[in-house]
Amino acid sequence: MSIGEKIRELRVAKLMTQAELAGTQITRNMLSCIENGSANPSLSTVLYIAGRLNVPAGFLLAEEGDEALYRKMQGFSNIKRAYTAGDLRGCRSLCISACPQADDEIGLLLASCDVGIAEEEFWAGRLRSACRFFDEALSYADKTMYPTDQLEARVSVYFRYMRRISPTLYSDFLDEEKQPAFFWSSPFSAYVDTLDALDDGDALSAERYLESAEGGSFFASHVRIRLQMERGEYREAKEALLTLLQAEELLREVELYTVLCELEIACRETEDFKGAYRYANEKLQALEHLLKEF
Repeated sequence: MSIGEKIRELRVAKLMTQAELAGTQITRNMLSCIENGSANPSLSTVLYIAGRLNVPAGFLLAEEGDEALYRKMQGFSNIKRAYTAGDLRGCRSLCISACPQADDEIGLLLASCDVGIAEEEFWAGRLRSACRFFDEALSYADKTMYPTDQLEARVSVYFRYMRRISPTLYSDFLDEEKQPAFFWSSPFSAYVDTLDALDDGDALSAERYLESAEGGSFFASHVRIRLQMERGEYREAKEALLTLLQAEELLREVELYTVLCELEIACRETEDFKGAYRYANEKLQALEHLLKEF
């Protein structure tokens, strides 16, 4: 990109007219000639225009290979500020703007931002959006030189859980059958591991989980209910599920879906077929919302 093209691109991005950028030191006609490449600016003119555009003069004079570095350096303080403040969406936008062709450092930042955004989308019940952000994170992680085993393990836990909800929630980048090289430890990962153990008939792992889990959490409550159902205590499980459903603290979308699934089973096993029919319908409505495109 020529110096004139850079000047024009920055001027348009800042919504400035040629007259506004020219100011009092150069004419609008001279600026037009510089922008279309029919005239080369002097060093003093470059310094003046750079000041008016609020960019380093070196950015305008840089070769194409250095241009990306200047963009990154110029935006990095804002990128750091957004990331530190937890503004992941803002940080992601700044990274893409500053470095459209992400280098290793920006790629790692983008992967980290995408995972955080994907988790927000997951817990907000926007699961298809969560899948897209998780996959974008994996794509950036694959291209960076930095180790990303922990990030991949973190993403893997969410896809394992979403596979419980629908087979249409899958990753284009993650081999879900492959054991992650790194173990991601969190309350959610411990919960998902315990559900997998229960599916394999391992009640002992669930009991050990409950010994250390936060007693009042949804995760612990659900595991406790699953144990009751494993023991055939469906009436007790049904009461516990209804308590969760009627609690003052609202369930998140994925938690509500889980409760409705278990309620359908508990009602059917206690021959409450009217309840089973009701919760089956509510479960389908909840699933439709979880799979909705936003």
